[in-house]
Amino acid sequence: MLRGLLVLIILVGCSCETEEKLSEFSSHPTTVKARENNTVLLPCYLNTLSNDAAYAIAVRWYKDNDLIADSSNESVAVPERHVLWENGSLEITVVQPSDTGEYTCEIERPEPWGPIRQKHAIEVLHSPSVDPYPPTGFLQVRLGEEVRMSCKGTGVPYPIITWHYQGEEMQLLDHRELLKFTASDRRLAGTYECAAANGVGEPARAAIELKITYPPEVTTTRAWMHTAPGHRAHIECKVAADPLATVTWLKGEVQVPIDSRVLALVDGDKHTLLIRNVQRSDFGIYTCRAVNDLGQGEQHIQLSGVPNPGVFKKTEEKNQNAKSSYTLIWEVDSYTPIIEYNLWFRPYMPRSGANRPNWTKLTIPTEYSSGPVYSKSYTIKGLKEKTIYEALLVSRNRYGWSKPSPILRFATAGADLNEDMVTTVQVNVQDNIIPLEVMSSAIRKEISLCTLTILLLKFLI
Repeated sequence: MLRGLLVLIILVGCSCETEEKLSEFSSHPTTVKARENNTVLLPCYLNTLSNDAAYAIAVRWYKDNDLIADSSNESVAVPERHVLWENGSLEITVVQPSDTGEYTCEIERPEPWGPIRQKHAIEVLHSPSVDPYPPTGFLQVRLGEEVRMSCKGTGVPYPIITWHYQGEEMQLLDHRELLKFTASDRRLAGTYECAAANGVGEPARAAIELKITYPPEVTTTRAWMHTAPGHRAHIECKVAADPLATVTWLKGEVQVPIDSRVLALVDGDKHTLLIRNVQRSDFGIYTCRAVNDLGQGEQHIQLSGVPNPGVFKKTEEKNQNAKSSYTLIWEVDSYTPIIEYNLWFRPYMPRSGANRPNWTKLTIPTEYSSGPVYSKSYTIKGLKEKTIYEALLVSRNRYGWSKPSPILRFATAGADLNEDMVTTVQVNVQDNIIPLEVMSSAIRKEISLCTLTILLLKFLI
C-alpha cells in the first residue's frame, strides 16, 4: 500500500513538471524601438500542445503597472489606438511619445497553475528638443564673474549636446549640458549655441547671448602727435566699455574747455579732440579719461611741436662697394623748419655680454627747405673695412629735439650683412642713447611731463 502511494506521488510530480513546461511563453521579452505614427504589436503567446485558447482564463496588459486591458473584464476600457487580440497580443497604432514605457502581459491560468507574466517595452523614437538656461536666452555677468549656462535635452534616444561659440564648434572634452567658466576676458561675450541630436529628425538648437559688463578700456593708435602753431590737430582715443562710459578730455589734471576752437567729437567708439589753429600753449600731455559704473580707464597723448622721428631711406647699390665710407639718406616730417641733425653711429655688435663700442656723434647742419618733409644725405668717411655699423638720427627744430629714429644697420664692402640686419629696428627703452647735453631745455621739460620711462636717456658703453 505504501509503495503504491509513493508511485502515485511520483506520477503526480511528473505530471506537474510536464504541465509547467507546457505553460511557458512561446513569445520572448522584447524592446520595440518605433518611430512616431508606426504600429507596434506586443506578443503574449503560451506554448501549449493543443494551442487551446481555453487554456488561459484571462489575459491582462499593464503599462508601467497600470491596467490598460483585461479580456475577462469588459468594464476595463482599452485606450484609444490600442487593440487586444484574441490570441492575447496587444496592438498599438499610430504610436506617440506618450506610448513609451514598460508593458507587462499577464495570463491567468486554471488551477492548479497561477498567473504567469512577460515584460516588453516600447521606445517611441522622436526628434530632440532642448530647453536653455537662462530660459530667456540672455545672460549678463560682470568681468571676472562666473558664467553658468546650460541646455537640457529631451528625446528618444537621449540626445547628445554640442556647443558652438560665434558659429564655431567648441572643442570640449565631453558632451556636457552645463557650461561653466570665468568671464576673464570681455571678448568671451557673444552668442553661445547648443545643439541636441539623437539621429531622429533635425537637431534641436537654442542660443544664449552672453553679455559681459566691464570698466572702460581706452586705447590710442598714436600716443605722440606732431603739430605746429597755426595748424589743426586731431587727438584720438578709442573707448570700449559696458555700460557706456562718459569721456572727458584733460590737459594735465584740468578739463579741456570746449569752445568753437576746441571741439570734442564722437564717432562710435572713437573720441576726437579737434584743436583748430593750434597755439603754442596747446602743447602738452592730454588725457582721454572714460568712466562708467564699474570703474575708469585713461590714455595719455602728447601734442608736441618737435619733429617726428627721422626715417632712413634705402641707399644706392654703390654703397655696398665702398670700403671705408657709406652714404646715409633720411627724411624727417616737421611743420617747423629743421635746424640741425645729430647722427649717431658705431660698429654693430650683437648682444653677447661683451662691452659695446661707444657711439660717435656727428652734428650735421641743414640747408634751406620749405618742408614739411626734410630730406638729407650724408656720407660717413673713415669707416673700417668689412665692418657692420648701426646708426640713428635725431633732429631739432625751434621746439626741441625729436625722439630717436629706428636704428639702421649698414656695412662697408666685404662685410656679411644679411637682409634682417639691413632693415631698420625700433629703439628699445634700454637703447635710448641720446645724451642729455644734446637736448634743449624745452625738450627736457616736455619729456619730464610725458614719461621718463619712454625716453629714458642715458649713455651706453
